[in-house]
Amino acid sequence: MKTVSSVRIAAVALLAVATLPVAVRAAETKIAVVDLQRALNESEAGKRAKSDFKVRADKLESQLKGQKDELDRIKNDFEAKQSVLKDEERRKLATDFEKKRLDLKTKFEEAQGELAKRDQELTAPIMKGLQETIKQIAEVEGFSLVLESNSAGVVYHLPSVDITDRVLSAYNAKGN
Repeated sequence: MKTVSSVRIAAVALLAVATLPVAVRAAETKIAVVDLQRALNESEAGKRAKSDFKVRADKLESQLKGQKDELDRIKNDFEAKQSVLKDEERRKLATDFEKKRLDLKTKFEEAQGELAKRDQELTAPIMKGLQETIKQIAEVEGFSLVLESNSAGVVYHLPSVDITDRVLSAYNAKGN
């Protein structure tokens, strides 16, 4: 009988020892959140990138607006003259208008692609730098996990676990 009791006591003790490190580790887990979009927008490098992007977007918009205004003028002119034009002239003007409309549509799509590429070129290095800064802060402050506060999985967090301001300060201090 003593052996059965000894085995039970040993099993319970082993189970307690096996689960103790998990409980201790869970108590030591530190979690933080960071708002990467805010960090990107409010960092000095992010502000410069946003300004650069806006200049390029405004330039493209200006170019396209001129072409759109010209297209609108042609359309209005065509509609006003349509009833007095011969069939052949009407078809020619309609064909010319459609070519210009498609050209403008193509240029608009190209501009959107160019802007998306430029946005990626400007923000990718900043995001990489922010992620490196987050990693450094997490290692120094002992965070086991840092979550993006705007991600779908984060429903709620205490304001005290938000390290966005610290990330911004550290990132900007690096001269980025």
